[in-house]
Amino acid sequence: MIQSSSPSSSDPGRWIRAALVLFPAGTVLLGIASFGIWQWKKDRAADRSFKYALALKREISLGGMEKHNDLLRVVLKQTDALQAVPGYLQSTMGEENMGYTVRRDRFQNAGVECSNVDTELAGRQMPYDVTMVLVSYGAGEESDALGLATMLSIAHELTGQPMLRTLRFATLPRVPGAVEKMAERLRSEGDRVKFLHVLGSMPEHLEEVWGVKALGTAVEKHALPATTMDAVAFAKALRNKLLQEVGQP
Repeated sequence: MIQSSSPSSSDPGRWIRAALVLFPAGTVLLGIASFGIWQWKKDRAADRSFKYALALKREISLGGMEKHNDLLRVVLKQTDALQAVPGYLQSTMGEENMGYTVRRDRFQNAGVECSNVDTELAGRQMPYDVTMVLVSYGAGEESDALGLATMLSIAHELTGQPMLRTLRFATLPRVPGAVEKMAERLRSEGDRVKFLHVLGSMPEHLEEVWGVKALGTAVEKHALPATTMDAVAFAKALRNKLLQEVGQP
């Protein structure tokens, strides 16, 4: 007696239908697995960067404050100060010295290249909520050196520190267009400046251009101490306040 094969096992349509069901599911699973591997690699890279930055950490000290202040006074007197100061900041805060990724936003003013410079410790839970330490400077203005030195000293001690919200260190030259350029960057990236600490003089028209009242930004203008020794105490107090504002994981 000849037995006929089972219709279900010989039906080619069955395999086609199964493939149509299984193939999309497999694609989804493969995509999930690929994302998981990518995220794992990203977390490992972030962890390595975090540990590397911690190794570069230096406490706020009189020696460090004096070093930055003395060097910046010289840099600010240079004829090309508007290019030299951003170069100094980029080199000093960069990955080899403080472990930061430094952004330099270039623009032209009266035919001269200028740059807004910033770097940050990105918030792990609320990255778009930003506490900003801002310093402005003018070419030839040696008195601006202490504000920059204070910012650098705080940044050096906090490098690699985990944050709930983002802590950003930013500088801009006192030239037309600098305030507007930084405001444009903030809007394009969707950042919300919750706390703004200005060290030294307030950049002209910043509060109006940034719309800090409408945004509810808490603005503090800090007069700089007269000496580097007093600046060390000021920097430590401001560091503590910043840590409270950004929160710790």
